[in-house]
Amino acid sequence: MRRLIIVLLLLGSVGIHIHWNSNSTVYSASEQVRTWLSDELEQTQKQLSLSLLHLENRAFLQQCYHASRKHYKHVEFFVEYCSPREAKNFINGTIVSKSDFELSNEVIPPQGFQRIEELLFSDDAIDAEALQSEYLLLISKLSDIRNYYFSIEIMDGQLLEMLQTQLFRIAAMNLSGYDATISQTNVTEAFWCVEGMEQVIKKFNPYTNENNRMKNTYQSLTVALLKTKHFLQQYPDYNTFNRLRFITQYITPLNRSILAFHQLSKLPWSGRIQALNLQNGFLFGKESLNPQYFSMYFNDTLNIQLQAQLGKMLFFDPILSGNNQNSCASCHNPSKAFTDGYMKGRAFDGTASLARNTPTLLNVVYQKAFFYDGRAYQLEQQVFDVVHNKSEMHSTFEEVIDKLEKSAAYKLLFRAAFKSTPDSTITSYAIQKAIMEYEKTLVSMNSRFDQYLHGDKKKLNTNEINGYNLFAGKALCGSCHFLPLFNGTVPPAYTDSEYEVIGVPADSSNKQLDEDKGRYMVTSLNEQQHAFKTPTVRNIALTAPYMHNGIYTKLEDVVEFYHKGGGAGLKLSVPNQTLPFDSLQLSPAEKTDIVLFLKSLLIGA
Repeated sequence: MRRLIIVLLLLGSVGIHIHWNSNSTVYSASEQVRTWLSDELEQTQKQLSLSLLHLENRAFLQQCYHASRKHYKHVEFFVEYCSPREAKNFINGTIVSKSDFELSNEVIPPQGFQRIEELLFSDDAIDAEALQSEYLLLISKLSDIRNYYFSIEIMDGQLLEMLQTQLFRIAAMNLSGYDATISQTNVTEAFWCVEGMEQVIKKFNPYTNENNRMKNTYQSLTVALLKTKHFLQQYPDYNTFNRLRFITQYITPLNRSILAFHQLSKLPWSGRIQALNLQNGFLFGKESLNPQYFSMYFNDTLNIQLQAQLGKMLFFDPILSGNNQNSCASCHNPSKAFTDGYMKGRAFDGTASLARNTPTLLNVVYQKAFFYDGRAYQLEQQVFDVVHNKSEMHSTFEEVIDKLEKSAAYKLLFRAAFKSTPDSTITSYAIQKAIMEYEKTLVSMNSRFDQYLHGDKKKLNTNEINGYNLFAGKALCGSCHFLPLFNGTVPPAYTDSEYEVIGVPADSSNKQLDEDKGRYMVTSLNEQQHAFKTPTVRNIALTAPYMHNGIYTKLEDVVEFYHKGGGAGLKLSVPNQTLPFDSLQLSPAEKTDIVLFLKSLLIGA
């Protein structure tokens, strides 16, 4: 009886309509979308509420789950754009515990759609109590945001930006297994996403009145949407879906159609500070990412080229070290993709080793945390830590400044690079800023894979294409190493970096877990014992040896480690492992194709 009362109350609450009133006489697609958005969220809640009546009927629950997901995926573009933190942590988060230091220093348990999916589609018996709790939490959160959306300001141009961002999300997240990891209905869910986009575009039809050019562009856009839906319907299987064909032949043209319509409509752009540059016509290249977004000060662009030139000199100058013998380049060798080729980095004295492997600096700017344990949140902070670390540079900025001030050449360079600022006199911040600006130039997104994405179909062969489809699909690599950066900075918002517990062994014999506690040393959260920031796999052919402790010398060994299910799959005790424990069931040919794809990510290949 108690459950029935709860359900009736919930069904009653989701049936309430609050109408948005606008005094504007100008047509607003956003107001039409607002009503539709509310209806879709209501239907999402309704399907979840119905599930509470049949918590022991798995088939019915699964049916209701898919129905609720369909309605949610229709409007996901809006929820992720306007309520990203709620979406990530409470509505459609991952099935492993996460921490969000901007909210609190506590661990956020798995909850929302993906937790419900895990309860419904795993082989375990139905846990009715856990399901009821998850349904109630999700319904409540959806109700909160639905009410919020009745008053939120929406611009028509902003809606078009949301749709472009959703295309990026489909390619980088949905089709890479970030959600629907158990049911593997990702392709169908991508279809639902496009269905939602189609409904939004229909609201823009009045913009085409008495404007033939707009009308033709609108028709091209609607045709592109239909073709995209047809392809997704034609190839629904998750493991065999050709992601690269879909991205190059459907996602990219559809993005350009939305952009063309936006430009012709002369609707203003939001001016939102964000990582993605949506105005250049391509979503997955260097030109689509805004490096300033990842900087400490977004608007600090004065003289950054001169600062980068100065930073390059400092990067290769041993003047930063206490013994005037070690430079940044001593450990970050450009010929090795800015790594050093050693199992673990060389310490200050040149004989001892550091605790961890030296990571690449290529594309380092596109991160929100630095070092394997994420203890630095800005590149400037990373520079400070390295200079002051007794095992690395073994110096202080006071000592470095004293040496730099004795150089007439450096004094002139600082004066020019930081003209009309207090840092022109050589300050600690100026040193950090200059090196950071140089590191921001170390961008590598011109590989054969990138050229293929740009339209040169001759750059990848069949095995490499299959390798990517496996990487993003069956092998689950793309759910942590996100397209197109292939690191753990989560797109499309790029507000945080992910940490994973994969159970890396102490050595290549794979018999004992490595003792390094990783992220736990920063957060003291038990769930993050042995957690490490997900690194990029770009240029991985140049960055051996692999893993945070450098235990594997061959890419094939790394693929085999994941194929077997990480440390837990190797029978090591890793109770908090975030990697699936079971074998990926990859054939020898499939493993070879994944390695071939990884090698296609090589700089200038």
